[in-house]
Amino acid sequence: MLVAGVAAMERIAAMLAARRDELAQESLRAICANIPAYAAITDESILADVTEHVAENHDALCDSLLRGRPVTGEDLAFIAPHAALRARRGVALADFLHAFRIGHHVLWSAIVELADVDTEARAEALQSARLVMEFIDLASTHAAQTYLEAQQLLLAEGDRVRRDLLEDLLGGRAPAPGPRLSAARAAGLNRDPPTGCVLLTAVPTCPPDDELALRSAASTLARALGGPVRPLAVVRQDEIVIVRALGPGQDPRALIEPISSAQRDLAATGLALSVGVSTAIETTADLPAAYCEACGAIEALGPGGGVLALAELSAFDYLTLRGDATALRLLAPAVRRFVTEDAACGGALIGTLRAYAAANLNAKVAAERLYIHVNTAHHRLSRIEEKTGCDLRDLADVQELLIAIKLLDGT
Repeated sequence: MLVAGVAAMERIAAMLAARRDELAQESLRAICANIPAYAAITDESILADVTEHVAENHDALCDSLLRGRPVTGEDLAFIAPHAALRARRGVALADFLHAFRIGHHVLWSAIVELADVDTEARAEALQSARLVMEFIDLASTHAAQTYLEAQQLLLAEGDRVRRDLLEDLLGGRAPAPGPRLSAARAAGLNRDPPTGCVLLTAVPTCPPDDELALRSAASTLARALGGPVRPLAVVRQDEIVIVRALGPGQDPRALIEPISSAQRDLAATGLALSVGVSTAIETTADLPAAYCEACGAIEALGPGGGVLALAELSAFDYLTLRGDATALRLLAPAVRRFVTEDAACGGALIGTLRAYAAANLNAKVAAERLYIHVNTAHHRLSRIEEKTGCDLRDLADVQELLIAIKLLDGT
C-alpha cells in the first residue's frame, strides 16, 4: 500500500512537471486578469520573470511531494531575486502576495483535476493537500520576508543616492549621469529650461525622543510642499533639507501656508521645528546660496521655533534680520536709549514713527491711521526728535530710527 501511495504521489509530481509551462502561462493570465498592477505591465521581460517565478514554484512543490516533506528556506531561495525585481519595479507587497496566491491556486486546481480522472491518485491527492498547504504557507511567508528585505535595501540605497545628490548640489557640483542624475530628474531639478526651486531646512527645537521622528517629519513637510513630482527630501543627522522644484511662473509664497500648517501639526504631536525657507532661485547652481538663506532664517527664528520664509520679507526686513554687534554699535546712544525705553513703556512713540514712515512722512495721514488727533501725532514726533536728536523731515534720520527699532525691538 505504501508503494502504491508513493507511486501515486510520483504521478502527481510528474503531472505537475509535465504541465509546468502550461500551468505557468495559465497562472500569468489569471494574475493579469485579477491584479491591475500586473495587467498594466508592458515590459515583456517582467512578464517572463513572473512566469518563471510561477514555474519555479511548481518545481519546488514537485520536489516537496516527491520527498514527502515540507520545503525549507533553502528550497525557497529562488524567490529572493523575483521579490527584489518586483520591489524595484514598484509592485506593492499586497499585489505580489496576491499573485503568489493565484499561482498556488492554479497548482492546487491542477492536482484536483488529476484526482478526478485518476482514482489511484485521488487518495494521495488528499494526502498531498497537507504538503501543498504547508508549501503555500511557508512560501508565502518567505516571499513576504524577502520582498520586505529587498524593499528595505532599495529604500536604504535610495536614501544614500538622495543624500549624495544633495551633497553634490550644496557643494555646487552638477549630478553626474547615473543614479544621482536620475534622482534629480525625479525631483524635477534637471529641467530644460529651468523653472527654479526653493530650499527648505528644518531642525528640531529639542532633540526628538524617536529616532524616526525626523524621517516622518521630512515626509510630512515634503507632502505639504506638494507639486507634480515629489521634492528631494533628505535627513542629514539632526537636520531636514528639502529642495522643491517650482512650476513655470509659480509664486513660492503659495507654499508658505502649507508649510506653516504642517509645522503646526508636527508641533502638536510633540515635534517642534524651526523651519527656514529660501527665496526662489533660478537654477540648482544657486542652491548653496539658498541653503545659507534658509539656515539664516532659522537662526533669526530663535529657540521658540516656527517658520520664516524669506519670500515674505522685504529687502529692508531682510537686511535688518540678523543685526550683529557691529550694527548695534553703529547706532547713536540716544537712538538706542530711545528705542529701549519706549519699547519698555508700551511703544507709543515707536508706533507713531512707523505710521509716519508708512504715510510717506505725512503726519496728518499717520494720525488718521492711528485714530489720534493730528496735534497728538505732531507732539509725539517732536518728542522723538527731542529724545534722539534726529530730524524727522530728513529721510536718512528716519531710516536710522527704523533700523534701530528693527534691530532692538525685533518687530
